[in-house]
Amino acid sequence: MARNKSPRSSEPTGDRGRGRELALLALCHLESYAADERDEALELFWRDLPGSDEVQDFHSWGTKPKVVAFAKQLLAHMLKAWSEVDEALEQTSKTWRIARMDRVDRNVLRLVASELQSQPDTPKGVVMAEAVRLASRYGSERSAGFVNGLAEGLSRRLRATP
Repeated sequence: MARNKSPRSSEPTGDRGRGRELALLALCHLESYAADERDEALELFWRDLPGSDEVQDFHSWGTKPKVVAFAKQLLAHMLKAWSEVDEALEQTSKTWRIARMDRVDRNVLRLVASELQSQPDTPKGVVMAEAVRLASRYGSERSAGFVNGLAEGLSRRLRATP
Protein backbone atom coordinates (compact mmCIF):
# COMPACT_ATOMS: atom_id res chain seq x y z
CA MET A 1 0.00 0.00 0.00
CA ALA A 2 1.65 3.21 -1.16
CA ARG A 3 1.71 6.26 1.03
CA ASN A 4 1.30 9.83 -0.05
CA LYS A 5 3.65 12.39 1.36
CA SER A 6 0.85 13.90 3.37
CA PRO A 7 1.07 16.53 6.08
CA ARG A 8 1.24 15.36 9.68
CA SER A 9 -2.43 16.29 10.05
CA SER A 10 -3.27 13.11 8.16
CA GLU A 11 -1.57 10.97 10.80
CA PRO A 12 -3.97 8.93 12.91
CA THR A 13 -4.98 10.26 16.26
CA GLY A 14 -5.66 7.81 19.00
CA ASP A 15 -6.13 4.09 19.13
CA ARG A 16 -9.19 4.01 16.88
CA GLY A 17 -7.43 5.95 14.11
CA ARG A 18 -4.49 3.56 14.26
CA GLY A 19 -6.91 0.63 14.36
CA ARG A 20 -8.56 1.89 11.18
CA GLU A 21 -5.18 2.07 9.47
CA LEU A 22 -4.33 -1.49 10.51
CA ALA A 23 -7.74 -2.66 9.32
CA LEU A 24 -7.21 -0.92 5.97
CA LEU A 25 -3.83 -2.58 5.59
CA ALA A 26 -5.39 -5.95 6.42
CA LEU A 27 -8.26 -5.45 3.93
CA CYS A 28 -5.78 -4.66 1.15
CA HIS A 29 -3.97 -7.87 2.09
CA LEU A 30 -7.11 -10.00 2.41
CA GLU A 31 -8.75 -9.12 -0.87
CA SER A 32 -6.16 -11.14 -2.78
CA TYR A 33 -7.36 -14.31 -1.05
CA ALA A 34 -10.40 -16.44 -1.77
CA ALA A 35 -13.19 -16.08 0.78
CA ASP A 36 -12.45 -19.47 2.36
CA GLU A 37 -8.77 -18.51 2.83
CA ARG A 38 -9.29 -15.13 4.51
CA ASP A 39 -9.40 -16.32 8.13
CA GLU A 40 -6.02 -18.02 7.75
CA ALA A 41 -4.61 -15.06 5.79
CA LEU A 42 -5.71 -12.73 8.59
CA GLU A 43 -3.91 -14.88 11.17
CA LEU A 44 -0.75 -14.60 9.07
CA PHE A 45 -1.25 -10.85 8.80
CA TRP A 46 -1.36 -10.44 12.60
CA ARG A 47 1.72 -12.65 13.04
CA ASP A 48 3.80 -10.71 10.54
CA LEU A 49 2.81 -7.04 10.62
CA PRO A 50 4.99 -4.75 8.53
CA GLY A 51 7.89 -3.29 10.45
CA SER A 52 9.01 0.24 10.83
CA ASP A 53 9.59 2.51 7.85
CA GLU A 54 9.98 6.22 7.30
CA VAL A 55 6.24 6.89 7.56
CA GLN A 56 4.68 4.47 10.01
CA ASP A 57 5.56 1.53 12.21
CA PHE A 58 2.53 -0.74 11.92
CA HIS A 59 4.36 -3.42 13.86
CA SER A 60 4.47 -1.26 17.01
CA TRP A 61 0.75 -0.55 16.69
CA GLY A 62 0.18 -4.32 16.70
CA THR A 63 1.43 -4.41 20.28
CA LYS A 64 -1.24 -2.01 21.53
CA PRO A 65 -4.32 -3.94 22.71
CA LYS A 66 -6.88 -1.16 22.06
CA VAL A 67 -5.57 -0.55 18.53
CA VAL A 68 -5.65 -4.24 17.65
CA ALA A 69 -9.04 -4.80 19.30
CA PHE A 70 -10.67 -2.04 17.25
CA ALA A 71 -9.07 -3.22 14.00
CA LYS A 72 -10.21 -6.77 14.73
CA GLN A 73 -13.79 -5.59 15.39
CA LEU A 74 -13.93 -3.90 11.99
CA LEU A 75 -12.32 -6.87 10.27
CA ALA A 76 -14.58 -9.42 11.98
CA HIS A 77 -17.60 -7.65 10.54
CA MET A 78 -16.02 -7.55 7.08
CA LEU A 79 -15.18 -11.25 7.14
CA LYS A 80 -18.81 -12.05 7.93
CA ALA A 81 -20.41 -9.54 5.59
CA TRP A 82 -17.87 -9.13 2.75
CA SER A 83 -20.29 -9.88 -0.08
CA GLU A 84 -23.06 -7.76 1.48
CA VAL A 85 -20.67 -4.83 1.96
CA ASP A 86 -19.47 -5.13 -1.64
CA GLU A 87 -23.08 -5.30 -2.85
CA ALA A 88 -23.94 -2.12 -0.91
CA LEU A 89 -20.90 -0.43 -2.42
CA GLU A 90 -21.86 -1.55 -5.95
CA GLN A 91 -25.41 -0.26 -5.43
CA THR A 92 -24.15 3.06 -4.11
CA SER A 93 -21.64 3.68 -6.88
CA LYS A 94 -23.39 4.87 -10.01
CA THR A 95 -20.42 4.93 -12.37
CA TRP A 96 -17.69 2.74 -10.92
CA ARG A 97 -17.83 -1.04 -10.54
CA ILE A 98 -16.00 -2.14 -7.42
CA ALA A 99 -13.46 -4.12 -9.46
CA ARG A 100 -12.45 -0.94 -11.33
CA MET A 101 -11.92 1.15 -8.20
CA ASP A 102 -8.42 1.77 -6.93
CA ARG A 103 -7.44 -0.86 -4.35
CA VAL A 104 -7.02 1.69 -1.55
CA ASP A 105 -10.26 3.52 -2.37
CA ARG A 106 -12.30 0.32 -2.50
CA ASN A 107 -10.88 -0.88 0.83
CA VAL A 108 -11.37 2.47 2.55
CA LEU A 109 -15.00 2.27 1.41
CA ARG A 110 -15.29 -1.28 2.72
CA LEU A 111 -13.94 -0.01 6.02
CA VAL A 112 -16.55 2.78 6.01
CA ALA A 113 -19.35 0.27 5.47
CA SER A 114 -17.98 -2.04 8.14
CA GLU A 115 -17.72 0.74 10.70
CA LEU A 116 -21.15 2.17 9.89
CA GLN A 117 -22.72 -1.24 10.39
CA SER A 118 -20.71 -2.62 13.30
CA GLN A 119 -20.05 0.56 15.34
CA PRO A 120 -23.42 2.33 15.68
CA ASP A 121 -22.08 4.64 18.41
CA THR A 122 -19.44 6.15 16.12
CA PRO A 123 -20.89 9.34 14.63
CA LYS A 124 -21.22 9.31 10.84
CA GLY A 125 -19.14 12.48 10.66
CA VAL A 126 -16.22 10.74 12.33
CA VAL A 127 -16.48 7.79 9.93
CA MET A 128 -16.57 10.18 6.95
CA ALA A 129 -13.65 12.28 8.18
CA GLU A 130 -11.55 9.20 8.83
CA ALA A 131 -12.36 7.82 5.37
CA VAL A 132 -11.16 11.03 3.74
CA ARG A 133 -8.05 11.05 5.92
CA LEU A 134 -7.18 7.48 4.95
CA ALA A 135 -7.86 8.13 1.26
CA SER A 136 -5.69 11.25 1.36
CA ARG A 137 -2.89 9.46 3.17
CA TYR A 138 -2.77 6.23 1.13
CA GLY A 139 -4.66 6.83 -2.10
CA SER A 140 -4.10 8.88 -5.21
CA GLU A 141 -4.55 12.63 -5.59
CA ARG A 142 -8.22 12.04 -6.47
CA SER A 143 -8.96 9.47 -3.79
CA ALA A 144 -10.19 11.84 -1.07
CA GLY A 145 -12.95 13.34 -3.22
CA PHE A 146 -13.95 10.00 -4.68
CA VAL A 147 -14.10 8.32 -1.28
CA ASN A 148 -15.91 11.27 0.29
CA GLY A 149 -18.72 11.13 -2.27
CA LEU A 150 -19.23 7.38 -2.10
CA ALA A 151 -18.81 7.24 1.69
CA GLU A 152 -21.59 9.81 2.05
CA GLY A 153 -23.83 7.68 -0.16
CA LEU A 154 -22.95 4.57 1.83
CA SER A 155 -23.76 6.34 5.07
CA ARG A 156 -27.22 7.26 3.78
CA ARG A 157 -27.78 3.69 2.59
CA LEU A 158 -26.47 1.91 5.68
CA ARG A 159 -27.27 4.24 8.55
CA ALA A 160 -30.27 6.49 8.14
CA THR A 161 -29.92 8.20 11.52
CA PRO A 162 -27.15 10.70 12.38
